[in-house]
Amino acid sequence: MSVNKAKKKIDKILELVQERVGDEVGGLMGATLVMSDLTTRLISKADFFDEPSGKLVFSEVELSGEVEGQGCLLISIKDAVRLGGTLIMLPENELEEAALSEDYSEEIDDSYGEIANIIAGAYTKTFEEMYPKNFRFIRKKQEIITPVKVDIESDHPIPDQNYYQVSAGMTLNDVKMGKLVLLIPAKPLGLDEDIPVAAEKPSQDVTSDKATPGEDAAGIALENQQKTPQRSEPSGGESSEAGIDADNNEKSAVAKPFDVEKQKKRVDSCLKECVVRMAGEVGALLGAEVTFTEHATRIVNKEDFFFDEASGKQILAHLDVVGDIEGKSYLYIGLKDAIYIGGTLIMLPPSELDVIVGEEDFNDDAEDAYGEIANIISGVYTKVFEEQYPKKIRFIKTRLEQVVPMKVDPESDEPMPDVLYYMATSKITIGDKAMGNLQFLVPTPLFQLEQLGIESIADDVSSDDKTIDSVSGVDGMQPGSSDPSATVGAWEGSYGENNPEFLLVSNDEGECKRICSVLAGRGHTYRVLDYKESINDFLPGEVRAVILVMADVDEKALGVAIKISAVSQLPLIAVGPAWTRSKVIKAVKYGVDDILLTPASDDDINVKLDNVSAKIAA
Repeated sequence: MSVNKAKKKIDKILELVQERVGDEVGGLMGATLVMSDLTTRLISKADFFDEPSGKLVFSEVELSGEVEGQGCLLISIKDAVRLGGTLIMLPENELEEAALSEDYSEEIDDSYGEIANIIAGAYTKTFEEMYPKNFRFIRKKQEIITPVKVDIESDHPIPDQNYYQVSAGMTLNDVKMGKLVLLIPAKPLGLDEDIPVAAEKPSQDVTSDKATPGEDAAGIALENQQKTPQRSEPSGGESSEAGIDADNNEKSAVAKPFDVEKQKKRVDSCLKECVVRMAGEVGALLGAEVTFTEHATRIVNKEDFFFDEASGKQILAHLDVVGDIEGKSYLYIGLKDAIYIGGTLIMLPPSELDVIVGEEDFNDDAEDAYGEIANIISGVYTKVFEEQYPKKIRFIKTRLEQVVPMKVDPESDEPMPDVLYYMATSKITIGDKAMGNLQFLVPTPLFQLEQLGIESIADDVSSDDKTIDSVSGVDGMQPGSSDPSATVGAWEGSYGENNPEFLLVSNDEGECKRICSVLAGRGHTYRVLDYKESINDFLPGEVRAVILVMADVDEKALGVAIKISAVSQLPLIAVGPAWTRSKVIKAVKYGVDDILLTPASDDDINVKLDNVSAKIAA
């Protein structure tokens, strides 16, 4: 039987399964459960667990009989709590609180386990009636998993193979919930196609035209899910350390290039979940309904933020980022909004609250109260990123500061450095009162999104500008000229200097040594030159890219970039500290293809080298 015929037959059976699941689970709970918006698709383990979502309740499902294999049933913790709590007849207020706080107790685990058994039984009965081969779906062990932390190459929690993903929305007693997902091993059912499964798109709703694209397994809305890039397939001839035993240099493979769009999707998912949880936790603290709407993310620079985005006087909460990543982040809210929120927390009478808001009186009491709210918000960011982000990071509120945007010097480091930021913004409503925006800014390198910033700037730089600047040079330095004073403490070294794959032009010994160490570890050959040496002696040769390592991103260093781009069409990576928007614009104009912020970790360097390999392969 062809794959298409097998899919058509199984999809029809799955329609009947969903109806049976709703009837049997609803009957068990004494409630109304409606299953809708059924979608199916072929997907790999890697692609499924790469889709951002929060923690999931994982139930292993074994296929036993004439069809054998291992699959799983997945549901968000919140939905598992709601189903399990309904079964054990929790009072409505307790059920809502438990679902909101994701209080997945042992009692809830047991009760949801009974529901998972019923779901597996519904699949078994329907397939026994409708499918030519006899087999059963058996629910086995159950645990909580974090998708982004799953080891794809291991057999835990499921083997690394292709699956047929069955997703359906749930509505319990008129409360709309997320998705219930079953992953069935595709090969035993004749559904495994010999194509890269990442190219598969979710099939249309097999029961109606109301399928909702952009929802993941846990029912969390994802923006632009249909734009997920196809996974790159390894190609021969290149070497990489990714996934290879460092002691076994005979095995080589191509490291998968860093997918900045997938990273953006992962970060966006976390940031969106943050505002959802903030609404609940801040609302509970204030004793009022709080909503965050019009949530959006984008790249912004310091000048544009203060002169275009920030409206009126602002209260800035400085949030330190600690853990696997270290740095600073910034939480802004309008001064009047901070006073109103703080005053609401300390239960000021409405008349008194209106007065201090109107007078913009951010007194000690209001500051202390809003500081508590900022602590709650930083705690939400910490909890979400600890659960859903691959690296362990925490956000710690350190201090509050009042800022007048129009008085900010864009080129200074106050109240935050002049770099590119990834900003998440949401409009606040408390009760019936519409307020301003809450804006959260993180320097793009902290979330590995600097390439998005470079691309956004590059879009604004015309090719004509680049041609003009490449000819005129910087500080009178013409392309191809040399400046003997340009070399300050240059570090010279080589590895395979006769046929190098990478040329490093450097005046920063420390960072250059680090990059060389990574290159050598990956098995690449390289040659280090100082600023005044020409790269022509090594072209065309085997050179794949040029790396400009700068102790300072100044006019002299950018002049060297002009010299390099004037004589080479190879990818050019600029490495240096303290990048600003204006410096990035100049670098892009002068021929730089990618930028690495120093000090750089080995992981940061590997990402850039992977990007170069991907560009060359393309």
